[in-house]
Amino acid sequence: SEGVLNMDTIIQTYRLSKKFKDAEVIKPLNFSLKKGEICALIGKNGAGKSTLFKLLAGQVLPTSGEIQLFGKSGKNLDAARKKIGFMIEAPAFFPDFTARQNLEYFQIQRGVINKRRIDEVLEIVGLAKERKKRFKEYSMGMKQRLGIALCLLSSPDCLVLDEPINGLDAEGIMEIRQLLLKLNQEKQITIFISSHILAELALLANRFVFIKNGIIVDDLTKEQLNEKSKKQILMSVDDVAKSSQLLERTYADIQYKVLPNQVIAIQNYVEHAGDINRLFVDHGVLVKEFRIEAHSLEEYFLGAVEERTND
Repeated sequence: SEGVLNMDTIIQTYRLSKKFKDAEVIKPLNFSLKKGEICALIGKNGAGKSTLFKLLAGQVLPTSGEIQLFGKSGKNLDAARKKIGFMIEAPAFFPDFTARQNLEYFQIQRGVINKRRIDEVLEIVGLAKERKKRFKEYSMGMKQRLGIALCLLSSPDCLVLDEPINGLDAEGIMEIRQLLLKLNQEKQITIFISSHILAELALLANRFVFIKNGIIVDDLTKEQLNEKSKKQILMSVDDVAKSSQLLERTYADIQYKVLPNQVIAIQNYVEHAGDINRLFVDHGVLVKEFRIEAHSLEEYFLGAVEERTND
């Protein structure tokens, strides 16, 4: 029944679009986020990630289309928004305040009643021990964790985080990743998070949405993403027909494609690359070039999708 569906849908957009002057930054967009997901929004700078997040947060108004949050829309949208913690621009923390003083300020400003909540969120993000340190002495990773602590003050069911690992070092990225996984698994918080670098979110998300020029060009589960990013063998040969026959005769379940310029791309048996090379050479096929490569998904989605979106 429809009621059950809505219970699980946290964010739903219907043909949501946004124009600034003449530029359509978000083209009519249908998107839904389900409870429990960690969904990565991947796109180049300028692809529309921040605009989509600002539309969800109510910081900018849609040109057309509709947003539903927790099944609520229209006049009830603002109340529903309170169940989402947004981090879209870096919060303006006071440099001379400690974490606690900063959160106390925002707690008063936002009218959050629960006094114990500050201790809870500082514990969750791993800043409870940093009692004396002032914000200006924080590492970049600590600053981002305080930003997430601020998002958590109102005990949200969902976090919407715009580029929270931008500019962090490997250790900082790992800290944020572990924190978000913990929030998702232990507190059942749904997470919608953006980046322009897929690798940063590949270990975190279980769903990957690629946005380009304001259009969602692909929407993949973790399994589909892994399938697409598998390694393959690329061989440039002088006789494609003979090579194909050899492959099919030797490996019953071989998966390969014949590409332009007499290149054969082999998707499985990657660990047998040397044997395949020897098979060709032994049977008089000239192998001009031979390499193993992993697909770069970023290039695939953010570069190679030109022809799909520009027609």
